[in-house]
Order: sequence, then structure tokens, then C-alpha cells
Amino acid sequence: MDKEIAAKTAAQRLLCEDGYPIAATLYKTNSPRGTIIIAPALAATQSFYADFAGFLSSQGFDCITFDYRGSGDSLSKTKPYDISLEDWGIQDIEAVIRFAKQRCRSFPENHPIHLIGHSIGGQLVGLSQSSRDLDRIVHVAVSAPYWRRWPCPLNVKMLAVSRVLIPFFSAFRDQFPSRRLGLGGMDVPVSVVKQWARWMSCRDYMFDPRFELDLSGYQALGQPLLSLSFSDDDMAPDSNIAHILTNFPNARVTRRHVDVSILKKGAVRHAGFFKPRFEKSLWQETLAWLMDSEANTQRQPQTARERVAE
Repeated sequence: MDKEIAAKTAAQRLLCEDGYPIAATLYKTNSPRGTIIIAPALAATQSFYADFAGFLSSQGFDCITFDYRGSGDSLSKTKPYDISLEDWGIQDIEAVIRFAKQRCRSFPENHPIHLIGHSIGGQLVGLSQSSRDLDRIVHVAVSAPYWRRWPCPLNVKMLAVSRVLIPFFSAFRDQFPSRRLGLGGMDVPVSVVKQWARWMSCRDYMFDPRFELDLSGYQALGQPLLSLSFSDDDMAPDSNIAHILTNFPNARVTRRHVDVSILKKGAVRHAGFFKPRFEKSLWQETLAWLMDSEANTQRQPQTARERVAE
């Protein structure tokens, strides 16, 4: 991060409703046109999103990044490792949205709050009670990762990850060694990784009734939602992305599947969207969608596909 961007950031300590403190970073701008929250992927540090957050700030938006409880700068030594994935949605994402809403009281009434969810960050958004107050939602590589929906042989690989690799490397540990295994930028609680593996074993993923989650929030989401997927992303195949969108039944969905070969900027895969080389293509396209007040006034078919070029 350069000095100009760094000077505009402020570290925050947000207290969740259950008393757990999480670390966040506020990227501030003068007279912001809105606030954008970035909900991170599993095992992704908030610093991973610094370049993208700095870009959004340079375009006139306040931006908030954060670490989920039990990981990164939100690792509390005083709490046991009984953290669940739903905590990240019900408590952590909720705390960040509430913080954004509180700040908005000093801004004009038309100050929008958007959320960009990367992978699990987009999966969990409906668990937050305040998610219905968001103006727009962007999914970046967000899917319902049921192992049978991957094509062969990737389905076998994902089955091995959930049934063999995760249980083996979770044994006798509090933290899952994501960094050492090349599965993320930081270690995360074993409890959430084991839960993620259980979700992946079910066709409806986290939305399966056996997990007894309150999913009413997803029904309440009626705002525009942009779903971004990428042709080289083996972690989020088309079938899994289509499936999760069925659980946002009232959102006004725009489905955009990016042919990476058109971009000519290298691989995107599951996390490359947030790399600065896409500032003039993917980043600008996404920002334009967030700023377009007349876009998506009518629900788009979930099978719609758009080719995005630089």
C-alpha cells in the first residue's frame, strides 16, 4: 500500500453483539459518495484486499475491510476455539454493517452502503440481520460448493479435501494450517474448516435443513445483486454458482461470467479479481455497476451470461 492510501486508513475495533471484538480497517475519503464493505473469503486476510480498498477509496467511496473472529487481527487469545461459520455472518458481518450504518448518520440521506462478498463472504451475507439494509451486493466467486457438482476428476479432488485432507490436518489442532497447505493467507480455527467440510458434503450446502440455520434473511434480500464468476476458477464452477443464487430468490440478480482469455491480464481463478492488474477492467466494470442507479431495475434471469472485455 502506498503512503497516500495508508494515510487515509484508520484501524477499528468493532464489538459484536455477543461481545467478541473484531479488527477492521476504514479507508476514508473526503465527502464519500457511499460506503463499500468487503467481506473476505475463508483464510484471506483483510490486508489481501488493501489494493482494491484503496482503489475504491480513490474513487470517492469509504471502504471497510475486516478479519473474521478467530483469524488474522481478530484472533482473541481469551476465547476458546468453538467458533462457527454462522458466527462470521450473524455476528461479524452484522457488526461491520451496523458500524457502516452508524457512520452514515453524519452523511446525506442518500449515502448508500454496498457489500462485496468474496467466496464465503458472499455465502454468509444473508445470515446478517442488517444485510437487508444494503443497497447493492456483489458476489465475487461465490458458490455453493457441493463436491458432486464439480466435473470429474475435480469432484474426486474436492471429496478428498473434505473427507481426508481437512480431517487429517485438523486432528489435535486449534488452528487449521491453511498457509502451510497453500489454501489461504492465514490459519483459521479448525472448527470452521471442519464445519465447511460438512457443508460441502450436502447438495444444498449450508442451506440444508439439517444445519438448522435461520435462512429467513436470504428471503428478505431484494436488492440488486451482481454475481461474478471466471472461466479459469476451478474452485467455483458454474453449476455451484447457479445453485447458490437459487437461495437469493428475491434479489435482482445479474449474472456475469467472465471469459478470462479476453482480459489478457493473466489468470483470475478464485482470488485474482483483487489484484491491481485488473484495475482498468474488472474493477472499473464492478464500480460502474455499483454506481449505476438505473441498472437492474428488473430481475435478470440467472442463466444470463455476459462476456467482459477490457
